[in-house]
Parts: sequence; structure tokens; C-alpha cells
Amino acid sequence: MTDIKPHFGKIPACDYCRSKKLRCSKERPRCMSCTRSGRPCRYSERTQRTPLTRDYLTRVERRLANVERLFGQLLPDVDINEALASQGVEAPADASQPNASLSPPTNPTSPHSPVQVGGAISDAVPAESDGFDWQEDVDELTDGMASLSVEPRGAGYLGPTAGVFFLRSLLLWTGHSRPFIGDSSEVPRPHAGLESSSQLSNSVTSRHVIEQLVNGYFEVYHRSYPFVHEPTFRAQLHEVIQRPKRRSWQMLLYTIMALGAWCLNNDNAELDDELYHLALSFGDAECLFASADLTFVQALILFSNLSQKRNKPNTGSNFLGLATRMALSLGLHRELPDWNISLLQREMRRRVWWGLYMFDSGASTTFGRPILLPGEEAMDVRPVLNIDDEDLTSVTELAPEEVNRPTLYSGMKYQSELHVKSNYISNRLLSSSCVAPEDALFMDATLDKWSSTLPEYLRLEHDVRSAEPTFYFNRSRLWWRFWNLKIIIFRQLFLKRAIGTSNSNMTAPVSEADERCMNIAVRAASATIASIDQHTQERQRTRLVTWYSIYFTFHASLVIILAILSNSESPDMPKWQEDVNTVRRIFRDVFVDNELATRCANIIDVMLPDPLLNPGDWANVQLDPMLMDFSTWPAASADEFASVLGWPDWPNFPQ
Repeated sequence: MTDIKPHFGKIPACDYCRSKKLRCSKERPRCMSCTRSGRPCRYSERTQRTPLTRDYLTRVERRLANVERLFGQLLPDVDINEALASQGVEAPADASQPNASLSPPTNPTSPHSPVQVGGAISDAVPAESDGFDWQEDVDELTDGMASLSVEPRGAGYLGPTAGVFFLRSLLLWTGHSRPFIGDSSEVPRPHAGLESSSQLSNSVTSRHVIEQLVNGYFEVYHRSYPFVHEPTFRAQLHEVIQRPKRRSWQMLLYTIMALGAWCLNNDNAELDDELYHLALSFGDAECLFASADLTFVQALILFSNLSQKRNKPNTGSNFLGLATRMALSLGLHRELPDWNISLLQREMRRRVWWGLYMFDSGASTTFGRPILLPGEEAMDVRPVLNIDDEDLTSVTELAPEEVNRPTLYSGMKYQSELHVKSNYISNRLLSSSCVAPEDALFMDATLDKWSSTLPEYLRLEHDVRSAEPTFYFNRSRLWWRFWNLKIIIFRQLFLKRAIGTSNSNMTAPVSEADERCMNIAVRAASATIASIDQHTQERQRTRLVTWYSIYFTFHASLVIILAILSNSESPDMPKWQEDVNTVRRIFRDVFVDNELATRCANIIDVMLPDPLLNPGDWANVQLDPMLMDFSTWPAASADEFASVLGWPDWPNFPQ
């Protein structure tokens, strides 16, 4: 059997071989040269050098000018040149908090005062004309959930349906112009599921490791996203049937291995990084743009999702866009009933199309960007069949009947159906103006109508005893996304009303429609938190489960925080406080070793300090300027605050 040998051209040599200009074998933890000579072998991170371009220098000059201007505003009596020349300048007593003039009243959790003019921002736009440019091979500003990258520079455009858009608005309203993200301490890491990633790296060409990674993919990832026909792929891998000669199959293989490594290893694992770049190396320009086949679409879909999970959302979005165009060129959006192909081939085309449809719809909503997929009027491909794999093989001649019970394809079938029914909602919410409460309630009714058509086994209260463990995650994730859409529909309306009622100049009573909107948002958020809490306690927690649990929990927690801050006299306050306590426990205890969970918990503690923390605990709070540097955002008047939330009609708000 032919061994599969990767090419390590893009992996740097060890420090010694690089300094002596020796050819390095690049094994880890020690290369062959260092092993023979008995030297310590060290691999340093690649040096990130400042670009020597006029464009970069212009941006540095602008930033320096902004800093000097801010220095002059905060310390008008201090000459900056003298301060720089002095070795022992003592800052004024009030200079220890450089953002004091931009800060809210003493109690940061009390939003019941008008937005401060000095702390307002015009919109979530960077200062530079090229500020939305991004380069994710060196940029660490972004996160794959589009929920934490508050600083707009370098992360690409993130629109109104992105979680970070609402977070920006909420932070500004509560007066946190420079919030705390996390302390500088190391987040504890779990042990790798297989063995240390360096050991795996040494043996990446071994058949045993390849089998482990492929098994990891099919046992974890594939159970939620069955885009690849497992029997066919395994037969090709073991050369029971001939492997495709195209590079697309090699790209698919390494992407599957990389996803298997991602599912089985911890956040610091190096193996999935190596495999990720190996998979990318098979997608050269000629291969990407000069050919198309079903395997290539599968590889691009999976590679795009892996990129997002690795906090490269824009890279993933680009590959997903290419996969969409390639799928359309292959006619995957059409059923083509007169085409003489096998039933399995036809069903595989459907699975790839609807898998792509799920990912592209979900990613576009996550990033707040328009969904460019065709609507129902432009495609006639049928939904995937809810069947077992053994009911449809390459020799099947009679189409199998669907079953009314959970199968591997139940989650894909109904999640893709949800996106077909709701994509118009996501695109409508991207409008520059906030939707009216009546329109939002109509969208909500559309979602409820769809949910009423679900089979009984997909209802959370229904006990399915015979299903495999992954089914419970697929079912829960479907409802988490359903509730998340409700949250996205109503959260900006909720915040708009909260700002209006906290402003002494706006005394209009809350209308019945406004009250319904707020209640729906809070119920959806509370249901999400309760469901995720139950799932993480009772079910298996894979890395895939962890990723989605953190994403949906954080979105829901922000709505509950808004409810607490804007309705302090509500009789539901104890329930909301309990929801926040549950969220803190999920982030800090259940996902204690996850860096994203820690960052989410820290943001929550800023907006709603934990009463169990001692006052002294805040002495070690450190700001993360990479993520939360609002000082580079242009200032604006209080009236322009509405533009941050997409409310151009704010001056006409009832008073």
C-alpha cells in the first residue's frame, strides 16, 4: 500500500539549522541533525517583521498623530517633548486612568444616564481607508465566532447580524470604552486526546496515525456534517478501489486529517496546523481556478469550516465563496432528473449542496454579510434523504424510503431547511435601518411556523432512547441556531428601547409590540442557556460541541445582561441573575481550559461584575488594546450614536 508522504516546504527549520544554513529534516521535537550531534533542538516562532511600505508608514504616522492629540486632550499642561526627554516625570494624580474623561459614571454597570458625548463613536469603522484589509496568516485580531473582535481594524467587515456588532453597542451604552478582556495568565490546556502533537508530527506519514486522524474525523466531525460518503472514501484510502488522480482528492484527504487532528487535540496542537497548510498546498492557483469536481467542492467546504474554527474567518469565507461558485458550475443546485447517474451519485450531489448551503448561510449570518446563495425560486434540488447509509449503496437501483426516526442525515436535512426558510431574514437585518417591531414579529412567526413542522424526534422534550450520542448534539444545535435567529432579530430593538427608556428626555411608555419583542429575545436567550447547560452536563463534550456551545452561550448571555441592566425592577430579575450565574459556570468551570470561553467570561464580568469577586480582584485587571482599542475610532456627537446601531430615524424616536 502506498504511503502518503506530506511535503513540509512551508514548515520552518529549527534555530540551529537555520543559523548554520543546514538542510533541516524538521522533525519534532528534535530534527535529525540535532539528534546526531546531541544538541538541544528549538523551533522559534516565525519573526513578524514590520512591512517597509509607504502605506504602513502612513498608518503609523496617523496613529501617532491620534496619540499626540489624545495626550494633549488628557494632559493639556504637559509638554509631550519635555515628557519624552525626562527620565523621571511623575504623572498627575488623575493620569493613572488615561481614559477617565471618556469613562461613564462611577458605577460602570449603571446605564441609566445619557450616553456621554465624549465617549461616543460614529460607527464601527477603522480610522484608515484600508482598515478593513485583513491578513490572517499573521493577524490575531479576529476570532472565528465574529463575537469578540470589537476593534474593527484588520478583522474585515462585520455587519449587524454579527455578535460583535451588538457587543460594541452594548459596551458603548454601558460606558465601557476600554473594557477588560482577560488577564495575562496562561489558560490551562488539556492533554491531547491521542498523544502530544509533536509526537504525532514525527509520525505523520505512518499508516497508524493516518488511520487515527481519519477515524477522528468520521467519529466526531462527520457525525454532524456528513458531506463525504464514508464507505467510498475509506475504500479509496485503502486502495480497495482506485484513488482519484486529481489533486482535489489529496486536498480532501489532508483536510479530513486536519479536521480529525482538530477534533482530537487541544488548542495548542501543532499537527492540525501542519496538516492545514499541507491541505492548502494542494489548492494552488491553477488547481483552484482552472478545474472543478465534486471532490474539490467537498474539500473547499471542509477547509473553509476548519479555517473558521482556527480563527481565520475571512480565509474560510473566501474558500466558501469559491466552493459556492464551483458548486453552481457543477449544477449542484439542480435536480436534473433526466441525468443517467446512480442513485448514490445523485444523493451525494444533494448532500454536498445542502452541506454547502448550511455552512454558507450560517457563516454569512455569523459575519453580518449578505447571503449570496440562490433562493427557492432558482434551485430545484431535493432535500437529502433521511435514511441509513446501508440503505443506499453504489449498486442500489430502487430509491429507499425515508424513515421517521433519527439518522446520520437528520440534522443536515432540517438545518438546511431552516436556512432556506430564514435566509431572507438575515439579509433583511443587514439593512442600514432597524426593522420595525411589527416586521420583527412577522419574522418570528415565520420561524415558529417552521418549527411546528419538525418531526417529533427533533423536539427537545421528546426522549429518543435508540439514537447515537451525536444525534443529541445535532438536535440541540438546531434549536440553538433557531433561538439565535430570534435573538438576532430582536436584540437591536431591545437595546434601542433600553436606551430610550434610560434617557430622561424620552418618556414614551413601552408599547405592547416593544414588550413582546423584549420578551421573545429574553425567552430565546434563557432557553439557549438552559439547553446548553443541560447538554454539557449530560452529553459527550467533543471539541465541536465546545465550539458551538461557547458561541451560542455568549450571544444569549448578552441579551440577559441587557435585560438586567435595563429592567432592574423586573420580577424576573432572580431568574436572569441565575442565567448569568449559569453562563459564568459554563465558561469558567465546564470550559475552564478554553481560551475563548475565558475571554467571554471576562467580558461578562466587565459589563456585570460578579458579586462574588472581591474588590481587590479587580486590581489585576489588564486591558487588551489589540482587541478593544476604541481610541482610534473617530469621535461623534451623541446624536450620531444611533448610527452605530443602524437607526437613522433616531431623531424621530417618540419622546
